[in-house]
Amino acid sequence: MLIGTLATVTCAAIVGLSARSFGRSIVFAFGVNWVLSAWATILGLHVAPLRLPAPYYSTRPFEKGGRVYDRLGVRWYRQALRRVLWSVNPALLRSQPAAQETMIEGTKDAETGHLLIFVLITGMTVWAFVSGWWGSAGWLLLFNLLHNGYPVLSMRQLRARISRVRPKSSRALQPDAGRSG
Repeated sequence: MLIGTLATVTCAAIVGLSARSFGRSIVFAFGVNWVLSAWATILGLHVAPLRLPAPYYSTRPFEKGGRVYDRLGVRWYRQALRRVLWSVNPALLRSQPAAQETMIEGTKDAETGHLLIFVLITGMTVWAFVSGWWGSAGWLLLFNLLHNGYPVLSMRQLRARISRVRPKSSRALQPDAGRSG
């Protein structure tokens, strides 16, 4: 709890000082995403992971086909960053149900962190817009979509794809397994 409090206070101070010093710049818009990502990572490592209610993570019928995410460019985004940030071994996911469940649980933690940061930066974007800082609002919006919005969509699409290839025996354990879509 102490580490979480110290991390939150430190992060808030860094963001506040950065906003005063660089608030109207691309440096602030880019940097605030990374400061908040570091904060979420520290909280995830030292405090119990923040989770939304279980129904939030359920795969929706429109997500199962993946077409909506493809139209939004999520597959392109994931392919562009795959070599830099992460990789998934599809053969391992197909052959080992335990690996699939571990991956699904991992996407939930990452998605929650990115969603929390997305909401915080959206608030900052509104503040910059209301303050008349048009350039900052635009940069905040752009970097928020790239650093947080697309990762949230990517995690949701990945869960939907894993659910499609999961063996029937492990699907029976899932709350949304009986839904048709």
